[in-house]
Amino acid sequence: MQYLALLGGDETLGPEPGTPEWDAEIAGHLRFGEIAGDAIVAGEALRPSSAATTVRRGDGGEPLVTTGPFAETTEAVGGFYVLEAATLDDAIELAREIPTAADGAVALRPLVMWQGPEGGGAVSGERHVALIYGEEGPADMPGTPAWDEGAAEHGRFLDEVGDRVLAGGALHPLDTSTTVRVRDGELLVTHGPFSEAAEVVGGLYVIAASTADEAVAVASAIPVGAGGAVEVRPVLEVD
Repeated sequence: MQYLALLGGDETLGPEPGTPEWDAEIAGHLRFGEIAGDAIVAGEALRPSSAATTVRRGDGGEPLVTTGPFAETTEAVGGFYVLEAATLDDAIELAREIPTAADGAVALRPLVMWQGPEGGGAVSGERHVALIYGEEGPADMPGTPAWDEGAAEHGRFLDEVGDRVLAGGALHPLDTSTTVRVRDGELLVTHGPFSEAAEVVGGLYVIAASTADEAVAVASAIPVGAGGAVEVRPVLEVD
């Protein structure tokens, strides 16, 4: 089973690049990479939500583009991993080793599918992550006719944009979320996402684009339900 591990926390408390605290956080993720090994299928760090662009649908179906995140909240998604684990308990044991669990939270969601090159690799252009948000409905329930119809729409989207999409995943419903925190060495596991406002609802795509405007144009074509939105965040390149 593959799980999406969303890394969330208070952005205002995060370390600044170039500081010793930043270097320590990067070192922690490197250690996690050594611990998890081949269990890490994919992963990206994201630039702050202040760098986000959000695309919504107007009444006529046209895209409405605004600067800023889907929801104004300090408890934002800072990155993600895709983890391979035999059971939820195994996924929790992996998630507890992610540095974000010690000062924020890791929300685990089982993936219906993940498509993309394992471990990343060289790509043409800048990378952006498109996070799909919205109220859940029948189209978010695998195996339903509405799900199949939505999957067909996403298939047409992928045919349209071609290699601009590097990877992507669809998620099981929100109530399958498990949030992992570690405080003073104690593992704390709760049912549900770390923040309703900061939880990806439908899934995500990783997009390669020459410019931010091109990434937004690709994201504007992603099928979303009524009232849904796509938050486009540039990937934070970590040397």
